[in-house]
Amino acid sequence: MTSASPTPQTAAPPLTATVPVLSVRSVFRLRTIEGQQVPIVRDVSFELRAGEFATIMGPSGSGKSTLLHLLAGLDRPSAGQVLLAGDDLGAGNEEDRARLRRTRIGFIFQFFNLLPDLTVEENVTLPLRIAGERPRRHAGRIDGLLQLLGVEKLKKRLPSSLSGGEMQRVSIARALSTQPPLVLADEPTGNLSSKAGEEVVALLRDVCTKLGAAILLVTHNPRDAAAGDRVLFLHDGALRANAELTGGPFRVADVFHRLQELGI
Repeated sequence: MTSASPTPQTAAPPLTATVPVLSVRSVFRLRTIEGQQVPIVRDVSFELRAGEFATIMGPSGSGKSTLLHLLAGLDRPSAGQVLLAGDDLGAGNEEDRARLRRTRIGFIFQFFNLLPDLTVEENVTLPLRIAGERPRRHAGRIDGLLQLLGVEKLKKRLPSSLSGGEMQRVSIARALSTQPPLVLADEPTGNLSSKAGEEVVALLRDVCTKLGAAILLVTHNPRDAAAGDRVLFLHDGALRANAELTGGPFRVADVFHRLQELGI
């Protein structure tokens, strides 16, 4: 795969083996409900390193969406820190947080969020244009990315002509277009058939291996959770102590068994 040299606008600072891509330190998020401060996320701590594929498993209402917003810098913790390659995502103003998001985080959503009037190629290169880059300078790398994800023949088509699985592949390519060190995936198979969902998760593992990005997938689906190198279990806003599965990918039965043990 050929690659254009990244410019300071799109390239994150070099990472070392000693600096996690993502470090979450004793994070809390409180909400005011009926006059009371209620913890939606409670004392969450974990790290994610380059090339690691981790999943966070939890039922609806467990705090997954709130936690993901904190990790993406879309919300600030009430206490604790979220660090991206050592930089505090909660520090500074919204412009500072937006800059970190643009350069260091790629997003994959359940409902794809592709712009209907842009071609596949234009959707994928949109983050580059937002960052002030000329997509032509990265044409070889983008073509290689589309080939890796199996959508290189679709690049001139509009999203309306694609299947759900194809649209999610395109959204993965868009998330990776700026070469972010961290990719956050929010229920990425929730709007897909079982077969297409399995293919998307397999692609994420492949991306993790070949491109070295750290991927954090948040899901309520045990099948998707089982694909991770690590599975963390979120319940009532907290990560369950001593419940983490390591050394994956796992059998789906392993995840179900741990859920039963935890009573989730």
